[in-house]
Amino acid sequence: MPTSKELEFIQKIHGKLLDYLIQNKDKKIHSMISIDDFLSEFNFSITESSDLKELEFFIDGYLDSSVDTSSPHFYNQLFSGFSTMGYLGEAITGLTNNSMYTYEMSPMATMMERALIKKMSKLIGYGDGFGSFVPGGSNANLIAVLCARNRAHPESKDNGLFDHSPLVGFVSEESHYSFLKAGYQVGIGVDNMRQVPCNADGRMDIGKLEAMIEESFNDGEHPFFVGATAGTTVRGVFDPLDKIATICNKHDLWFHVDGSWGGSALLSRTHKTLLKGCEASDSFTWCAHKMMGIPLMCTAIILEDKTMLKRINSVPGTDYLFHGNDQEEIDLGIYSLQCGRRVDSLKLWLSWKYLGDDGYENRIEHLFSMAKYAESKVNDSDILQMLSLVESLNICFQVQPHSLNDDKWDDLTILVRERLMESADIMVNYATIKDKTCIRLITVNFDLNTEHLDRFFDHVETLALELVDEMRV
Repeated sequence: MPTSKELEFIQKIHGKLLDYLIQNKDKKIHSMISIDDFLSEFNFSITESSDLKELEFFIDGYLDSSVDTSSPHFYNQLFSGFSTMGYLGEAITGLTNNSMYTYEMSPMATMMERALIKKMSKLIGYGDGFGSFVPGGSNANLIAVLCARNRAHPESKDNGLFDHSPLVGFVSEESHYSFLKAGYQVGIGVDNMRQVPCNADGRMDIGKLEAMIEESFNDGEHPFFVGATAGTTVRGVFDPLDKIATICNKHDLWFHVDGSWGGSALLSRTHKTLLKGCEASDSFTWCAHKMMGIPLMCTAIILEDKTMLKRINSVPGTDYLFHGNDQEEIDLGIYSLQCGRRVDSLKLWLSWKYLGDDGYENRIEHLFSMAKYAESKVNDSDILQMLSLVESLNICFQVQPHSLNDDKWDDLTILVRERLMESADIMVNYATIKDKTCIRLITVNFDLNTEHLDRFFDHVETLALELVDEMRV
């Protein structure tokens, strides 16, 4: 138990956290503190013990320098906003410090997680699916590849991949890089996770996918996995899941859907059509910390075959934890790649229980409407140009003033982005599409409204014209 002084300190810091929450609307999004300034002000080395006053100094510094991801003007990543129930779930999780391996350690959390997995499975379209919460979309994609490897070569779990023709997987060239890492992590090699070209819209080219699969078979390899993307990281577009499902069924390949970004569109009756065909998949990645507004991290891997996770994760030497009693089948640790696992389900369960299905649907609809509004602002501009269609919440545009040579548009776009952070207290990212640099605006904050977007685009155009004049000098 904490000492009386430590309890007073906790109470004091909790007060600071509430002040941070209340005053956050006046806080700058990014402190813009340089590394040199950090090192001159803070001593990050750990040697002798520190008193509580010094620790308070560091906590104040942390809060002051942190990026305000709750602000509607934070468009930088695929997450934004503040969740009241999500915050409370995180606080309770840290306070109770339970682990998700056994029912006896986390009884309430176990029941909540199982309820969430069941609900998410049904939304995907799995009649009797199962899954597990994991530390992020990359981990979920890795588990999907592991499951596919196990189905292709069940004996590889014990004997490895020796004396087998090479396993080959296929993902789009615009898929998340975690698939390439998964190729290395499961032992097939990065080169054997083949990247399928995309069409002009950024979707996996179905004809080229089939041709690459057939070529792989003809070369004596063993195609085993296709990873489709429901909401690509840069453009936010959805691969044609129904067509990919047909190809996977034809060639008996594991069909995985990376719905890390776009999976939450299943909560909207209007936009769930973007995921048509996901019900035919074998596995599905869903990051609730993105479009559902839950604090990082909150990700689930869901599988159509409810027995697969236990098959790939069962190993000897676990009797100290799983005692073979009547509760063992409900112990979630036997289905998990890791042993100790924090409770990520509580914050999602509380938020979903609080908002309900209708509340979440309304919020998802709002996010999509904000994306369409942002698209209209670009299309109405004389100096901005869309570089990709808007299918979800990604608005990718380039600054293209006719008064500046087109070979300078990439540099100008980046400069506008940097100047936005410096002078307008707006944080947005940039990316590359077909060798062109674009600003990638993400409309994922539930509090975002048209006035925020009007302010954003006013600043973009004003700064762009100022910078054009500067670049001419």
